[in-house]
Amino acid sequence: MSKKKSHKIIFSLGLVILITWIVAFWYEPKLPEKIPTHWNIKGEVDGWTDKPWGVYMLPIISSITSLVLMLLPKIAPKGFKLDAAKSVYEIIVLVMAIFMLGVMVLTFEATLDKTIDVNQWIMVGIGALFVLIGNYLSKVPKNFFLGIRTPWTLASDEVWYKTHRMGSWWFIIAGLVTVLGAFLQWPILVLIIVLTSAGLIPLIYSLVMYKKIEGFDE
Repeated sequence: MSKKKSHKIIFSLGLVILITWIVAFWYEPKLPEKIPTHWNIKGEVDGWTDKPWGVYMLPIISSITSLVLMLLPKIAPKGFKLDAAKSVYEIIVLVMAIFMLGVMVLTFEATLDKTIDVNQWIMVGIGALFVLIGNYLSKVPKNFFLGIRTPWTLASDEVWYKTHRMGSWWFIIAGLVTVLGAFLQWPILVLIIVLTSAGLIPLIYSLVMYKKIEGFDE
């Protein structure tokens, strides 16, 4: 990856973080003293956070998470460097920052407008996030920071590749089904099961592939 492309991604990430803080500052005067920060499976608010933490919690989390994720590849051990796939890693970090910005805006809007179905829109956002991550998942090389990291994928380059190729498609399918289900107002529990399968099935697949390719000592 060229340094110019990397610099563009890093600049975009910094811009998203800056916008996240600006948006939080803009909303603060409009928001009540207690900000809803958790909704139960029925879409009812069951958790609040007082100002200023309720307003600035997500900007803080987004800033720290983005910084840590951008620094982690620099301390990766030999054999686990991102190298050519560094751009994919940085794009995923950028997408996650955009997602957190969206969650923050949704939270604030739902605080001001009680008619907004937070669970529905959260599921739409998570589904879209899974689709985007799925598009890049197969391009992520073996590393300790990103991807489907199981004992079997980390132990074998071939198992890592096959698991991520399959997992990529499964993430996309699960994401699309979740987005569709959210708009059709399927039960939240069903959507959670669909999303969970995107993590569970590749995990089982990695074990099966490792046994097939490498085998286990008797």
